Parts: sequence; C-alpha cells; structure tokens
Amino acid sequence: MRSEEIVLRDGRKVAIRPTTLDDAERLLDNINRICAEDVYLMMDEVPWDLDRERRWLSEFDGEQNVLFVALAQDGSLVGQVDSQAGRFPKIRHVGTIGIAIRDGWREIGLGRILMDRILEWMRARGFRKAELSVFAMNVRARRLYEAKGFREEGVRAKGVRIRGEYVDEILMGLWLGT
Repeated sequence: MRSEEIVLRDGRKVAIRPTTLDDAERLLDNINRICAEDVYLMMDEVPWDLDRERRWLSEFDGEQNVLFVALAQDGSLVGQVDSQAGRFPKIRHVGTIGIAIRDGWREIGLGRILMDRILEWMRARGFRKAELSVFAMNVRARRLYEAKGFREEGVRAKGVRIRGEYVDEILMGLWLGT
C-alpha cells in the first residue's frame, strides 16, 4: 500500500496514500463539504465527532477494506476512495466502492486516479467483483465508471429524493476475476 505524488491535468499535485487515524478531521471536513452539495452522496452529513471518526477509520485493515486519500500540497484532503468487502462469506469476493471528490478538484483526473488505485488494490487482494451505485443525473461519474469497465446491473427507479425530485440510483458492477 504505497504512497505517491501525482500531477493532475491542471498541474496541481496531490499525494495519494492509505488513510491514517490522523486524517480523521480532514476526512470529516471533506465528506461533509461534499454532502453539503446535496447531489453526489447518499447521506446529508456525517454527524459524529472525531472520536467516532477515528473508530471508523480503525476498521480499515488493508486486507478486507481500505480507504485511500488524496491530499493537496497545502495538506487539505480533497478526495477519497474506499472499498469494503462483503460482510458474509457468500459475498466476500465483492468489494463495494465509494468515492468522494471535493468541488474544485473534479474534471482534472483525480477521480480516474483514485479509481485506478482502488481497483489495483482490489485485484491484488483477490476480489472478483467491484460494485458501486451512482445517481442517474451524475453523468460525469457514470462516464468515469463506464470508462473503467463498469456496466449497469440494475436501477432503483426513483429510489432517491434529491432537492424534492425523485432520482434513479444506478447499480454498476465490474467483474475483476476469472
């Protein structure tokens, strides 16, 4: 689980690395900023404190689940991606992916880099399938996932309510194994 510095399309640099407990405050800030946009994530906010965030972070073991972060040169956390293995033996071969990128850091290659990193990690650990979901109106994210080989596997029609509108949730999967 390496750390590396990446130059994005606009010339800015980010460090991509596995998370540590010291990232708790930055993670809460990042996810709550994205939640406040109201159109990308299922939750409206992460309501807990730093102690609970640290407990949540301590559950990432690097084998069945992992969380990678993208840190700007000023130390702010601007993106994150995680994968969690299925909880039960029959679905342990499947990893569910979540990704969140802060406004101002989209459309410059960071999402692609984070997806590449999480898929690399999943393959190295023997996962056979990656899954995720995306709101139908998030065309930018859907294009990225399709470019990475994800295919639509189902739709929860009008399963999400955003700003008073009912929106489809698209379920996508990528077969990693043989």
